[in-house]
Amino acid sequence: MPARFVLAVLTSAGILYANVAPVIVSGLVQSAGYTTEAAGYVFSANMYGTAIGGLAISLVIARLNWRKSAVILLALLIASDLVCAFTDTAPVLYSIRFIHGLAGGALIGVGFSVIARVKAPEVTFAILIFIQLSLGGIGTALLMPLIIQHGMSLVWLSLLGFSLISLILLPLLEDYAPSKDPIQGESLVQDAPQLAIVLSLCGIFCFQAGQMAAFAYVIEIGKSYLFDSGFISITVAVSLWIGAPAALFVAWWSTRSGRLLPVLLGTLCTILSVAMLLLNLPWAFIVANVGFGIFFSLTIPYLLGIASEMDQNGQVAATAGFISSLGLATGPAIAAMILGDGTLNQVIYFAIAVLGMSSILVLKPARRLDMGSREGSIQH
Repeated sequence: MPARFVLAVLTSAGILYANVAPVIVSGLVQSAGYTTEAAGYVFSANMYGTAIGGLAISLVIARLNWRKSAVILLALLIASDLVCAFTDTAPVLYSIRFIHGLAGGALIGVGFSVIARVKAPEVTFAILIFIQLSLGGIGTALLMPLIIQHGMSLVWLSLLGFSLISLILLPLLEDYAPSKDPIQGESLVQDAPQLAIVLSLCGIFCFQAGQMAAFAYVIEIGKSYLFDSGFISITVAVSLWIGAPAALFVAWWSTRSGRLLPVLLGTLCTILSVAMLLLNLPWAFIVANVGFGIFFSLTIPYLLGIASEMDQNGQVAATAGFISSLGLATGPAIAAMILGDGTLNQVIYFAIAVLGMSSILVLKPARRLDMGSREGSIQH
């Protein structure tokens, strides 16, 4: 379990900024004079860099020394955040956040490939979500009130600090070499049907695009309803803190009830939570955010676990990291494009539709895994 925790910390370093997406978007609007759309594009530039970095690493992950790669990538993350702390210029920020994303996406791919080599990967993914939501809640509660006084540098330096901690913890991990055939000495790769792989990856993409489209603009949605800024930030923070222990439930429960049932129920409840944002009522805003935090953290570990079960050397898992990042980037980008006259209801409708598509796509691969052996081998 300590090793799972360190693996989760390492992988989180590449994507932690996504869990403070509302802080980044609103912070750029408040402290740097960005429009809501431009702030969304800064975040999307970061996310598209993450997606491209994840794709690149997935193509070569089997030939890399994952530990040395992680050291280099963490150093790049630290350097990028340090540069961002000293600039608010839009063209520079777009470029540096894109570079940060490239390194972060590659680090996610490295982390996912190692997690896939450990038994019950959804347990480690659950711990990863717990860490991200916990720190995201702390970041939202502490950073948002301070941004007006200290600017966005506070956010970038906080992310830098987490990358530094990850670098310090890295030597504690074992080598986690890919599984080897004792006779042939070659990596064991299960022959998962291509359709199952594609459907599982598309399900991850849609889920991440839908949930991040809503999450990135949740503070702006609250502001559009004229809610108090303190009420909004503490609501979002508390929802992340409440969602974090839900991820630990997945770590404990694992696949006792299979994968299909938790994924379908989790996605449906996530949709209902997002739909609550359509109501201009304080209690509905609270319920929507708390429900979102809980059901997101219950669902995404299973979605990532399904993809990770497709092989044993981690290549599909690394690809899932790319697809996940691509979804996280695409959701806010499309949301920014459909904002139109400034009303945010279109963003909520988009999120609901894409989340619904995710539940349909994942049906076949989840059901196939549930019908397989207790070890989750998709080829059975």
